[in-house]
Amino acid sequence: MSEDDFAEPEKYDSWYEKYRDVYQKELAFLQKFLKKDKFIEVGAGTGRFGGELGAFALIEVSEKMIKYALKKGYEYVRADGQNLPLRKDSVDSVLFAFSLPFIKDQQMALKEAFYVAKKKIIIVDLDPELSKSYVDSLRSIYKSYDPSFIENVKRFDKITKTSRLVLKIDSEKVTLIGFVIYKRDK
Repeated sequence: MSEDDFAEPEKYDSWYEKYRDVYQKELAFLQKFLKKDKFIEVGAGTGRFGGELGAFALIEVSEKMIKYALKKGYEYVRADGQNLPLRKDSVDSVLFAFSLPFIKDQQMALKEAFYVAKKKIIIVDLDPELSKSYVDSLRSIYKSYDPSFIENVKRFDKITKTSRLVLKIDSEKVTLIGFVIYKRDK
């Protein structure tokens, strides 16, 4: 993940203020899958999702995002999603809310999440096919945005049980795609 991508946390947060109705739908969508789980968010940014949903820990690599989010009262662990500083099965769930496409080694991040989660991994992002113009604009703004995360989830899915989720937000021509990767019973 490139820190240069996240040089302007205020700009990131302002999008969610501008499109508050979309943001509220996204929060509600995620809340259904987290319920009472003790969870972490990887790539937590300004705390928009994990902070609001009550994450046990917010994991972020960008120092600028962390400094900005600390002003909101959130606590962070500065770490890369490819090397999580947690023990095996130490949380119920791991959340990637709009962050997996920014992680350089997505397979390693999924393996790390699988290691620390007891129950499941939740991934949500823009559907690259159904939100193509929006995804293309993200790719022009953010150097490290890689929409091939779906392929990486599918490869990882060969050893897990995955549910595919879709949330269509017509007013913005945005469709979210989500995956819940369940750990198999031992």
